[in-house]
Amino acid sequence: MTQSHRISLSTPDKHSGITVDLLNRGAAIAGIKLQGVGKLPEVDTVLKYPSTADYDEDAFYLGSTVGPVANRLDGGRLVLPTGTLSIDINERDRQNLLHGGDLGLHQQIFQASPTRDSHRLVFSLALPHLSDGFPGDRLVTIRYELIDHTSLQCDYMASTDRPTVMNLANHAYFNLGGPLAKHELRIFAKDYTPLNDRQIPTGTIANLSEENATGCCLDFREWRPLGSQVLDHNFVLSAGSKLRAAASLRLPDSNLQLDVLTTQAALQVYTGDGLTAPFSARAGVCLETQGFPDAPNQPAFPSILIEPGQTYRQRTIYRFGKITDA
Repeated sequence: MTQSHRISLSTPDKHSGITVDLLNRGAAIAGIKLQGVGKLPEVDTVLKYPSTADYDEDAFYLGSTVGPVANRLDGGRLVLPTGTLSIDINERDRQNLLHGGDLGLHQQIFQASPTRDSHRLVFSLALPHLSDGFPGDRLVTIRYELIDHTSLQCDYMASTDRPTVMNLANHAYFNLGGPLAKHELRIFAKDYTPLNDRQIPTGTIANLSEENATGCCLDFREWRPLGSQVLDHNFVLSAGSKLRAAASLRLPDSNLQLDVLTTQAALQVYTGDGLTAPFSARAGVCLETQGFPDAPNQPAFPSILIEPGQTYRQRTIYRFGKITDA
C-alpha cells in the first residue's frame, strides 16, 4: 500500500522553508513545496497526482526512484562478466527495457525508516536474486535529507552478493510556477551521447559545439529558454565522482531557480512531451542524474557494474533559490 511521509525545514523566523512529500512506493518524491522563496508566496515545484492511490497505476515514473538500471537497455540485454542475461522488455514499440522494466523500483514498496529529525527520511528495499530479472541479492537504500531550508539532498546506496549492475536516478518532473516554454535551462556539459532511432546510444560521445543540427539544438551551455525544444537526451558531465553542478533551471516570472548538483556521470533531460491526462504534455521537465544509458552493452561508456564487497554510492542535491546572475 502506498503511504505518504513528510520532511520539512524552515528558517528560525519561519519566513521561508521547504516541505517535501515522499512515498514508500518507488521511494518517490511527491512534492517539493517552497515557502517565501522567489515572487510566489508558495509553490510546489514538482508534478504530483491528486491522491497517493493514483501512484499505484502511474505510467510516467512520476517522482519515482528508477532502476535498478535507469534509462534504457537495448533489447533488455545485459552483458556481465558472468555472461549475458535477457530481461523482459517493457518499452515494446522500441524493443527496449526502460527504467528497470515492469518490476522496476518505481513500483516496489520500500521500507520507510523515519529518523528523530523531521528533516530526514531513509527508505530501504531488499531485492532477491532475479526477482526483477537482475542478478544478486541486493539492498537498495535511499536517504532524503533537507540540508538547509531550500535544499534537498538525495543519497543512493546499494550492495550485492554477486556481480550486478546499478544505475539509480530520480524521475521528478520540475515546474517552477509557469509554462515550461518560459523556463530557461543551462546544462554544465560540453558532450552528449547521440541516439539511434530506438533511443539507444550509438556508443559514441559527441561534442555539442559540432556544426550539425542535432548538436546545435542541444547546446545549453549558456542559458536558453526551453520554448518548444524537445529533449530526451543524455548529457555527459565532467569526469570524476566529486559533487559538481549538472544543470540549472529558472523561471523569470516566479524569480525562482533550481540548481542540480551531483556525483553522477551523466544527466538525462526530458521535457515531458509524452505526458497525458491528468497532466498535459510538457507540464514539467525531468533532470535525471544518472550513469550512462545502456552502459552494460557499450564498452566505451563508464561501467555501472558493482561486485560483492563494493557499495554503490551516488549523491544529488536539488538547491532552490532566487534567480542569480551567475
